[in-house]
Amino acid sequence: MSETRNRPLTGPTHIGVVLERVRRQAGLQHETLAHRTGVGAEYLAGVLSGAAFPPRRFILRYARTCGADPQVLLRVWEDEHERLSTGPGQESAEPPSSGSA
Repeated sequence: MSETRNRPLTGPTHIGVVLERVRRQAGLQHETLAHRTGVGAEYLAGVLSGAAFPPRRFILRYARTCGADPQVLLRVWEDEHERLSTGPGQESAEPPSSGSA
């Protein structure tokens, strides 16, 4: 394994970059995606910018909404979750509800 794998992240999370790329490929606007995944627009913006690390179940909803392979996104999530949990930094946070089902 490479030395960088266990180094704490100092910038945006990698999962945010990947999810933003998936969103663009799906052709979804931020507001539409937030509504369809059941989170607030501000929370989604935080995840996509890498400022917030999403819970696992959000990744599953996101994959379904965007038509992406959930196993691929979960693999990226698990790898980053492992790196984040080995050092100080961000913790997984539950998304605030957007108030719509």
